[in-house]
Amino acid sequence: MLKVMNGKVSFGRVVKDAFLGRDAIRFGSFFGLFSFLWKLVNNGLKLYRGTDDRINGAIAGAVAGLAILIESHERRVTFAQQMFIRSMQGVYNAGKFRGQFSFRHGDALLFSIGSAQVLYAYAMHPDTIPKEFFGFMIKTARVPAEVLAFNRTRVRGFPLDLSQVRTVVERLRPTERALATIANMSETVEALPCAALHPWIDSCRQTNVERFTQVTREIFPVYATLNFVPLIVLRMKKLLKDPVNVLSKTTFNTLRSSIFLAIFVSGYQTQVCAHRNMLAAGWRVGNNKYLYWLIPLICGGASIFMEQESRRAELAMYVLPKAAESLYKILYRKNWVKGVKNWDVMMFSFAMSLIMSFYQQEEQVLSPFVTRLIYHVLGRN
Repeated sequence: MLKVMNGKVSFGRVVKDAFLGRDAIRFGSFFGLFSFLWKLVNNGLKLYRGTDDRINGAIAGAVAGLAILIESHERRVTFAQQMFIRSMQGVYNAGKFRGQFSFRHGDALLFSIGSAQVLYAYAMHPDTIPKEFFGFMIKTARVPAEVLAFNRTRVRGFPLDLSQVRTVVERLRPTERALATIANMSETVEALPCAALHPWIDSCRQTNVERFTQVTREIFPVYATLNFVPLIVLRMKKLLKDPVNVLSKTTFNTLRSSIFLAIFVSGYQTQVCAHRNMLAAGWRVGNNKYLYWLIPLICGGASIFMEQESRRAELAMYVLPKAAESLYKILYRKNWVKGVKNWDVMMFSFAMSLIMSFYQQEEQVLSPFVTRLIYHVLGRN
């Protein structure tokens, strides 16, 4: 829908891909086979064992999880990561409901840690996060990939190619002051200055205000799609029953989510600018790579409380798989971990074993999103 709104593709093409595209056919086949295998194994175990318990659900979930083999490798990885995180959320909630453990604002902490890893990858290891997601981050932060590469060069202690820096900056409608700063910059400058990070505006404060308004305006349609489409598809009865209240609440939550992301992005930029200004003022704060892990940890922890409490866990569940994938790739590159063949299939089957055992007997520990999704696919057994 966003591509249609932006004029990048026709509505007819979107509808065709949604119903007849390769991914759509695989996706539908995967859900159909999963449903068939789960009901077959679960009901077979019920007849054989003479009882209906979470053990049946766990075994049936593990077997049904093999249906993921229908999907492409890239999508298997995505599904495995998401469902593993959701299964761990179920384990945590089960322990919390039993009074075994509880951690106040644990969702905010997980979001902050996940964001720290993802933003560290964005700055230092962009090839460890999905290409489309990295492109979204570049567009949102408005710092070109080439500028990030220049920054990595200096963090790692290598000299800059000043001609390349000038070429990139000159494409970004720089001010005269920014051009003068770049012209006088040393190839061994400790950190890339703000004149290279936002050359079209000299003032860091003005840049951060612009970043806030720009992100709010551009991300609002995205959150509107994410909030209103599920409302129409999954909660139509609630919408028809009280349309004014439901629509006003959804609109408010959409604006709230947009402001949350704007605070996150502008907060990150503010801290980076503050670091550069401290260096310019003579402070010996260095330009260590772990600074790019600490900065998003702080702004993630601060901005997440703008979101409604029920959404914080969902945001943590969204960012954690990407953070885990990035961390794994970095560690694998350093030979600190080894690869496991078909780990995505094993992880997905394990996750679905836990999730379906909870769904069988204790569905309240699962997130509402997961419960609604399973119910619409499987119904009540």
